[in-house]
Amino acid sequence: MDKAVNDIMLVGIDEAGLGPLLGPLVVSAAAFTIPAGVNKESMWIMLKDSVGNHKKNLAGRMLICDSKKAYTPATGIAYLEKTVLACLKNLDKTPTTVAQLVNALCPQCGDRLRQYPWHKNYDSKQIKYNADDISICAGAFGKSLEKNKMSFTTLKSFCFDTAYYNDMVQKVNNKSTVVFTALCGLVDEIIKSSYCRNFHFVIDRQGGRENYVRPLRTMFSDMELKVLSQNDQKSSYELTTQHKSVRIDFCVKADAEHLPVCLASMASKYLREQLMGCLNDYFISKCASLKPTAGYWTDGQRFIKDIKQLAPHIAYDPNMLIRSR
Repeated sequence: MDKAVNDIMLVGIDEAGLGPLLGPLVVSAAAFTIPAGVNKESMWIMLKDSVGNHKKNLAGRMLICDSKKAYTPATGIAYLEKTVLACLKNLDKTPTTVAQLVNALCPQCGDRLRQYPWHKNYDSKQIKYNADDISICAGAFGKSLEKNKMSFTTLKSFCFDTAYYNDMVQKVNNKSTVVFTALCGLVDEIIKSSYCRNFHFVIDRQGGRENYVRPLRTMFSDMELKVLSQNDQKSSYELTTQHKSVRIDFCVKADAEHLPVCLASMASKYLREQLMGCLNDYFISKCASLKPTAGYWTDGQRFIKDIKQLAPHIAYDPNMLIRSR
Protein backbone atom coordinates (compact mmCIF):
# COMPACT_ATOMS: atom_id res chain seq x y z
CA MET A 1 0.00 0.00 0.00
CA ASP A 2 1.16 3.54 -0.70
CA LYS A 3 3.34 4.92 2.12
CA ALA A 4 1.43 8.20 2.01
CA VAL A 5 -1.76 6.33 2.87
CA ASN A 6 -0.30 4.67 5.96
CA ASP A 7 1.72 7.58 7.34
CA ILE A 8 0.36 10.43 9.41
CA MET A 9 1.37 14.01 8.85
CA LEU A 10 1.88 15.49 12.30
CA VAL A 11 1.84 19.29 12.33
CA GLY A 12 2.51 21.72 15.16
CA ILE A 13 1.35 25.34 15.00
CA ASP A 14 2.34 28.17 17.33
CA GLU A 15 2.84 31.92 17.28
CA ALA A 16 5.21 34.56 18.57
CA GLY A 17 4.48 38.21 19.16
CA LEU A 18 0.80 38.15 20.09
CA GLY A 19 1.16 40.71 22.89
CA PRO A 20 3.78 43.28 21.78
CA LEU A 21 3.10 46.88 20.81
CA LEU A 22 5.75 46.93 18.07
CA GLY A 23 6.90 44.46 15.44
CA PRO A 24 5.24 41.57 13.63
CA LEU A 25 3.02 38.78 14.84
CA VAL A 26 4.24 35.48 13.34
CA VAL A 27 2.31 32.20 13.16
CA SER A 28 4.27 29.12 12.03
CA ALA A 29 3.70 25.45 11.22
CA ALA A 30 6.19 22.57 11.41
CA ALA A 31 5.19 19.27 9.78
CA PHE A 32 6.55 15.72 9.95
CA THR A 33 5.36 12.50 8.39
CA ILE A 34 5.49 9.67 10.92
CA PRO A 35 4.47 6.01 10.83
CA ALA A 36 0.95 5.24 11.99
CA GLY A 37 0.92 4.06 15.59
CA VAL A 38 3.93 6.08 16.74
CA ASN A 39 3.46 7.80 20.09
CA LYS A 40 3.41 11.43 19.00
CA GLU A 41 4.63 12.63 22.38
CA SER A 42 7.77 10.45 22.23
CA MET A 43 9.48 12.25 19.35
CA TRP A 44 12.19 13.72 21.59
CA ILE A 45 13.10 10.17 22.67
CA MET A 46 13.02 8.79 19.14
CA LEU A 47 15.14 11.66 17.79
CA LYS A 48 17.44 11.88 20.83
CA ASP A 49 20.57 11.36 18.70
CA SER A 50 20.08 14.76 17.08
CA VAL A 51 17.62 16.69 19.27
CA GLY A 52 17.33 17.71 22.91
CA ASN A 53 14.71 19.72 24.78
CA HIS A 54 17.03 21.17 27.45
CA LYS A 55 20.03 23.46 26.98
CA LYS A 56 22.21 21.30 29.21
CA ASN A 57 23.99 18.25 27.82
CA LEU A 58 23.10 18.92 24.19
CA ALA A 59 26.49 17.56 23.10
CA GLY A 60 26.25 18.74 19.51
CA ARG A 61 22.53 18.18 19.19
CA MET A 62 20.13 20.97 18.35
CA LEU A 63 17.63 22.33 20.85
CA ILE A 64 13.90 22.02 20.16
CA CYS A 65 11.78 23.42 22.96
CA ASP A 66 9.35 26.25 23.66
CA SER A 67 10.86 29.44 22.24
CA LYS A 68 10.40 31.16 25.61
CA LYS A 69 13.01 28.74 26.98
CA ALA A 70 15.23 28.74 23.90
CA TYR A 71 15.46 32.53 23.76
CA THR A 72 16.54 34.82 26.58
CA PRO A 73 18.02 38.32 26.46
CA ALA A 74 21.27 36.79 27.78
CA THR A 75 21.63 33.99 25.20
CA GLY A 76 19.90 35.86 22.37
CA ILE A 77 18.86 34.04 19.21
CA ALA A 78 21.73 31.52 19.06
CA TYR A 79 19.63 28.47 19.92
CA LEU A 80 16.73 29.60 17.75
CA GLU A 81 19.05 30.26 14.82
CA LYS A 82 20.87 26.94 14.95
CA THR A 83 17.64 24.94 15.06
CA VAL A 84 15.66 26.88 12.47
CA LEU A 85 18.53 27.04 9.97
CA ALA A 86 19.39 23.33 10.41
CA CYS A 87 15.74 22.40 9.84
CA LEU A 88 15.53 24.64 6.77
CA LYS A 89 18.69 23.01 5.44
CA ASN A 90 16.85 19.68 5.63
CA LEU A 91 14.34 21.29 3.26
CA ASP A 92 17.17 22.42 0.93
CA LYS A 93 16.84 26.04 2.00
CA THR A 94 19.95 27.94 3.12
CA PRO A 95 19.12 31.60 3.83
CA THR A 96 22.09 33.90 4.41
CA THR A 97 20.15 37.18 4.61
CA VAL A 98 16.96 38.21 6.39
CA ALA A 99 15.25 38.62 3.01
CA GLN A 100 16.14 35.03 2.12
CA LEU A 101 14.84 33.87 5.51
CA VAL A 102 11.55 35.63 4.85
CA ASN A 103 11.39 34.03 1.41
CA ALA A 104 12.07 30.59 2.91
CA LEU A 105 9.40 30.87 5.60
CA CYS A 106 6.84 33.41 4.41
CA PRO A 107 7.37 34.38 0.76
CA GLN A 108 3.91 35.94 0.46
CA CYS A 109 4.78 38.73 2.90
CA GLY A 110 8.01 39.86 1.22
CA ASP A 111 6.46 42.61 -0.90
CA ARG A 112 4.57 44.02 2.10
CA LEU A 113 7.70 44.11 4.25
CA ARG A 114 9.64 46.02 1.62
CA GLN A 115 7.17 48.90 2.01
CA TYR A 116 8.65 49.61 5.48
CA PRO A 117 11.66 51.94 5.68
CA TRP A 118 13.31 49.58 8.19
CA HIS A 119 12.94 46.56 5.90
CA LYS A 120 13.84 48.09 2.53
CA ASN A 121 17.44 46.94 2.85
CA TYR A 122 16.89 43.58 4.49
CA ASP A 123 18.33 41.92 1.38
CA SER A 124 21.73 43.05 2.65
CA LYS A 125 21.11 42.19 6.32
CA GLN A 126 23.38 39.18 6.76
CA ILE A 127 22.62 36.17 8.95
CA LYS A 128 25.94 35.25 10.53
CA TYR A 129 26.29 31.60 11.52
CA ASN A 130 28.72 28.68 11.43
CA ALA A 131 27.84 26.87 8.21
CA ASP A 132 29.70 23.69 9.23
CA ASP A 133 27.83 23.55 12.54
CA ILE A 134 24.48 23.93 10.77
CA SER A 135 25.41 21.22 8.25
CA ILE A 136 26.41 18.79 11.01
CA CYS A 137 23.14 19.38 12.90
CA ALA A 138 21.08 19.07 9.73
CA GLY A 139 22.82 15.84 8.78
CA ALA A 140 22.33 14.29 12.23
CA PHE A 141 18.68 15.34 12.20
CA GLY A 142 18.15 13.76 8.80
CA LYS A 143 19.74 10.49 9.90
CA SER A 144 17.59 10.37 13.08
CA LEU A 145 14.46 10.91 11.04
CA GLU A 146 15.42 8.24 8.53
CA LYS A 147 16.27 5.78 11.31
CA ASN A 148 12.75 6.19 12.70
CA LYS A 149 11.05 6.14 9.28
CA MET A 150 10.05 9.76 9.66
CA SER A 151 10.52 12.75 7.41
CA PHE A 152 10.51 16.50 7.98
CA THR A 153 8.33 18.07 5.31
CA THR A 154 7.38 21.65 6.13
CA LEU A 155 8.45 24.74 8.03
CA LYS A 156 6.44 27.79 7.05
CA SER A 157 5.14 30.97 8.60
CA PHE A 158 2.54 33.68 8.20
CA CYS A 159 3.89 37.07 9.17
CA PHE A 160 1.51 39.86 10.17
CA ASP A 161 3.52 43.03 9.69
CA THR A 162 2.13 45.90 11.74
CA ALA A 163 0.13 47.75 9.07
CA TYR A 164 -1.36 44.51 7.74
CA TYR A 165 -2.16 43.41 11.29
CA ASN A 166 -3.86 46.74 12.06
CA ASP A 167 -5.91 46.49 8.90
CA MET A 168 -7.03 42.93 9.68
CA VAL A 169 -7.93 43.74 13.30
CA GLN A 170 -9.94 46.76 12.16
CA LYS A 171 -11.91 44.58 9.73
CA VAL A 172 -12.86 41.87 12.24
CA ASN A 173 -12.50 43.89 15.46
CA ASN A 174 -10.92 40.90 17.21
CA LYS A 175 -7.24 39.95 17.57
CA SER A 176 -8.01 36.28 18.27
CA THR A 177 -10.00 35.99 15.05
CA VAL A 178 -7.06 37.34 13.06
CA VAL A 179 -4.73 34.70 14.55
CA PHE A 180 -7.29 31.92 14.06
CA THR A 181 -7.72 32.83 10.41
CA ALA A 182 -3.96 32.65 9.89
CA LEU A 183 -3.56 29.26 11.52
CA CYS A 184 -6.52 27.87 9.57
CA GLY A 185 -4.83 29.17 6.43
CA LEU A 186 -1.73 27.17 7.33
CA VAL A 187 -3.86 24.08 8.04
CA ASP A 188 -5.62 24.40 4.68
CA GLU A 189 -2.37 24.98 2.77
CA ILE A 190 -0.68 21.93 4.29
CA ILE A 191 -3.67 19.66 3.67
CA LYS A 192 -3.94 20.72 0.03
CA SER A 193 -0.21 20.51 -0.68
CA SER A 194 0.23 16.92 0.54
CA TYR A 195 -0.74 13.50 -0.75
CA CYS A 196 -1.16 12.27 2.82
CA ARG A 197 -4.61 11.05 3.76
CA ASN A 198 -4.25 11.37 7.52
CA PHE A 199 -3.31 14.58 9.30
CA HIS A 200 -2.96 15.48 12.96
CA PHE A 201 -2.61 19.16 13.84
CA VAL A 202 -1.63 20.17 17.37
CA ILE A 203 -2.12 23.86 18.08
CA ASP A 204 -1.07 25.71 21.22
CA ARG A 205 -4.24 27.13 22.70
CA GLN A 206 -4.25 30.76 23.75
CA GLY A 207 -6.87 32.10 26.14
CA GLY A 208 -9.79 30.23 27.68
CA ARG A 209 -11.77 29.28 24.60
CA GLU A 210 -12.96 25.65 24.57
CA ASN A 211 -15.48 25.53 21.71
CA TYR A 212 -14.10 25.89 18.17
CA VAL A 213 -17.03 24.33 16.31
CA ARG A 214 -18.41 27.47 14.72
CA PRO A 215 -15.12 28.92 13.39
CA LEU A 216 -14.01 25.50 12.12
CA ARG A 217 -17.31 25.05 10.27
CA THR A 218 -16.81 28.47 8.73
CA MET A 219 -13.20 27.88 7.69
CA PHE A 220 -13.66 24.28 6.49
CA SER A 221 -17.23 24.28 5.20
CA ASP A 222 -16.47 21.56 2.63
CA MET A 223 -15.50 19.01 5.31
CA GLU A 224 -17.54 16.93 7.77
CA LEU A 225 -16.91 17.99 11.37
CA LYS A 226 -17.01 15.74 14.42
CA VAL A 227 -16.38 16.90 18.00
CA LEU A 228 -14.06 14.48 19.82
CA SER A 229 -13.70 16.37 23.10
CA GLN A 230 -13.98 19.87 24.56
CA ASN A 231 -12.62 20.68 28.00
CA ASP A 232 -10.35 23.11 29.82
CA GLN A 233 -7.19 21.28 28.71
CA LYS A 234 -7.89 20.17 25.14
CA SER A 235 -10.46 20.66 22.42
CA SER A 236 -10.28 18.00 19.69
CA TYR A 237 -12.06 17.71 16.35
CA GLU A 238 -12.06 15.50 13.29
CA LEU A 239 -12.58 16.94 9.82
CA THR A 240 -13.13 14.51 6.97
CA THR A 241 -13.67 14.33 3.23
CA GLN A 242 -13.97 11.26 1.05
CA HIS A 243 -10.18 11.01 0.81
CA LYS A 244 -8.72 12.77 3.85
CA SER A 245 -9.02 12.69 7.64
CA VAL A 246 -7.83 15.66 9.68
CA ARG A 247 -7.63 15.70 13.45
CA ILE A 248 -7.13 19.09 15.12
CA ASP A 249 -6.22 19.41 18.80
CA PHE A 250 -6.17 22.78 20.53
CA CYS A 251 -4.08 22.03 23.62
CA VAL A 252 -3.07 24.01 26.68
CA LYS A 253 0.74 24.02 26.98
CA ALA A 254 1.18 22.19 23.69
CA ASP A 255 4.55 23.92 23.35
CA ALA A 256 5.78 21.94 26.35
CA GLU A 257 4.66 18.49 25.21
CA HIS A 258 4.81 18.32 21.41
CA LEU A 259 8.04 18.64 19.44
CA PRO A 260 6.45 20.01 16.22
CA VAL A 261 4.69 22.75 18.22
CA CYS A 262 7.99 23.71 19.84
CA LEU A 263 9.69 23.90 16.45
CA ALA A 264 6.87 26.11 15.13
CA SER A 265 7.27 28.31 18.20
CA MET A 266 11.02 28.65 17.57
CA ALA A 267 10.53 29.49 13.89
CA SER A 268 7.98 32.17 14.76
CA LYS A 269 10.24 33.71 17.40
CA TYR A 270 13.33 33.58 15.19
CA LEU A 271 11.64 35.32 12.26
CA ARG A 272 10.18 37.96 14.57
CA GLU A 273 13.54 38.63 16.23
CA GLN A 274 15.31 39.02 12.89
CA LEU A 275 12.71 41.54 11.73
CA MET A 276 12.89 43.39 15.05
CA GLY A 277 16.66 43.56 14.53
CA CYS A 278 16.09 45.33 11.21
CA LEU A 279 13.73 47.79 12.90
CA ASN A 280 16.22 48.58 15.68
CA ASP A 281 19.11 48.95 13.23
CA TYR A 282 17.14 51.45 11.16
CA PHE A 283 16.16 53.76 14.02
CA ILE A 284 19.52 53.57 15.81
CA SER A 285 21.34 54.36 12.55
CA LYS A 286 19.44 57.66 12.55
CA CYS A 287 19.96 58.34 16.26
CA ALA A 288 22.72 56.54 18.15
CA SER A 289 21.22 57.62 21.49
CA LEU A 290 18.21 55.34 21.00
CA LYS A 291 18.26 52.02 22.84
CA PRO A 292 16.91 48.95 21.04
CA THR A 293 13.50 47.55 21.90
CA ALA A 294 12.03 44.07 22.02
CA GLY A 295 8.69 45.65 21.16
CA TYR A 296 6.73 44.44 24.18
CA TRP A 297 4.15 46.79 25.61
CA THR A 298 6.04 48.72 28.29
CA ASP A 299 9.34 48.82 26.45
CA GLY A 300 7.56 49.61 23.19
CA GLN A 301 6.00 52.66 24.79
CA ARG A 302 9.43 53.65 26.09
CA PHE A 303 10.88 53.34 22.58
CA ILE A 304 8.19 55.53 21.02
CA LYS A 305 8.69 58.12 23.76
CA ASP A 306 12.45 58.06 23.16
CA ILE A 307 11.95 58.65 19.43
CA LYS A 308 9.81 61.71 20.16
CA GLN A 309 12.27 63.13 22.69
CA LEU A 310 15.65 62.10 21.26
CA ALA A 311 14.97 61.84 17.54
CA PRO A 312 12.02 64.02 16.51
CA HIS A 313 13.65 64.32 13.06
CA ILE A 314 12.82 60.68 12.28
CA ALA A 315 9.59 60.60 10.31
CA TYR A 316 7.52 57.42 10.36
CA ASP A 317 3.97 56.26 9.74
CA PRO A 318 2.47 55.30 13.15
CA ASN A 319 0.25 52.71 11.45
CA MET A 320 3.38 50.94 10.21
CA LEU A 321 5.16 51.02 13.57
CA ILE A 322 2.54 50.80 16.32
CA ARG A 323 -0.16 48.18 16.70
CA SER A 324 -3.71 49.31 17.25
CA ARG A 325 -4.24 46.67 19.97
